[in-house]
Amino acid sequence: MNRALVVFLWAAALPAAAQYKWTDADGRVSYGDSPPREARNIQRIDARQDDGGNELLRGLPYALRRVAEQHPVVLYTTAPCAPCDAGRELLRARGIPYVERTVASNDDIEQLQRIAGTDHLPVLAVGRQMERSFETGAWHTLLDLAGYPRASLLTRTWQPPAPQPLTPRPAPQPAAQAATTPSN
Repeated sequence: MNRALVVFLWAAALPAAAQYKWTDADGRVSYGDSPPREARNIQRIDARQDDGGNELLRGLPYALRRVAEQHPVVLYTTAPCAPCDAGRELLRARGIPYVERTVASNDDIEQLQRIAGTDHLPVLAVGRQMERSFETGAWHTLLDLAGYPRASLLTRTWQPPAPQPLTPRPAPQPAAQAATTPSN
């Protein structure tokens, strides 16, 4: 039996570790697999999910939609990054529906380290499996093992969703309005 297939099947059977985001008593945001009891605002997160719900899968041919539901593809990138660009082009040329998460802040880097165990980019996640650098053959093998077709089944008009930051950005705070007093 193909060694890569055995490793893939073994790893696919492992449960995915839940990740959480929480705020500590000092107001610092932290991430991990088990929040402390005194944590506030605990949120369970899944970095592999597409924030658009099923929007990514809408309009896909049945065979491709089924694979994408079982093994969602997430591309972690930064800019400028030639290997990230090459990985993105490989996914587009092969017709793989994917979401892209950008890594630009220290929070993003910390979250990527938790998810992938590395801060080197690009990272390709296909279901629970990951490739932690860009190598054409390894990416094709990972996609093949998940069941993605070699030839694109996407329509010419299909576009991936716009890249989103890996960690949510804080909402901008309203500017404090200075009280003005009329001067005479």
